[in-house]
Amino acid sequence: MSYVSRKSWKNRSSGLGYSDKRNGKIRRLILFVFLFFLLFEIVTSLFIISFKVDSISMEPTIPSGAVILAFPLAYSPEIPFTNVRLPGIRKPLRGDLVIASPAYISENPWYELVLDSVIRFFTLQNRGFNDEKGTVSTKSVKRIVGIPGDTVKMEDSVMFIKPKGKNNFFPEKEVMSVEYSIENYIKPDLLTKDFPLSGNMAEITLGQDEYFIAGDNRSLSNDSYYWGPVKISNLKARIILEYAPEIKIPK
Repeated sequence: MSYVSRKSWKNRSSGLGYSDKRNGKIRRLILFVFLFFLLFEIVTSLFIISFKVDSISMEPTIPSGAVILAFPLAYSPEIPFTNVRLPGIRKPLRGDLVIASPAYISENPWYELVLDSVIRFFTLQNRGFNDEKGTVSTKSVKRIVGIPGDTVKMEDSVMFIKPKGKNNFFPEKEVMSVEYSIENYIKPDLLTKDFPLSGNMAEITLGQDEYFIAGDNRSLSNDSYYWGPVKISNLKARIILEYAPEIKIPK
């Protein structure tokens, strides 16, 4: 006959052993979810990010509704929830397709970034903290047209670039390493070059760590033409693949 102590009998009869076992499972589940969330943040902040295009500013290269993959570590990404930046794989080049944010956008406080990440994690990227506040995403897809040291100007929605050390301007496609099409609308006769939306811009010289980004759909793109050059911190990731509605490498 086995001997059962009064303490053991009391624990079994009162369910304390079962409660400890259940609490242990809950703690392990919480730890697993936390570690998975942390791994997810590291992967999406440094290595790969999925992004749905919600504008026509990059047509015909990338249509509205397309879903793309981008590589944050290509440039200089931030370590999640910090202001520490890592060195990128290479410097941004003319012609690169990027996920970018405007120069006038300021980063939210760290606690809002954490809360936004948590909400997006548990809603499979369908909702975010900013959505709850009634704001929209500040990131969009653009093309790098000018790099530090370039002098750029626009005539009839076409960029002209004078690279650093050169004396002459060249049409953008002559200094790009990729081929792409520019979409533009037919301007009314009364829309002269003096109007802000005429597709013309006086020349500007890009300083150190300044990049000029633009959409391929020049007449319907909110980009550096309106709010000026951006810094590398505004270049969030380099686009490497479009996988919906079709699989292709956009150029």
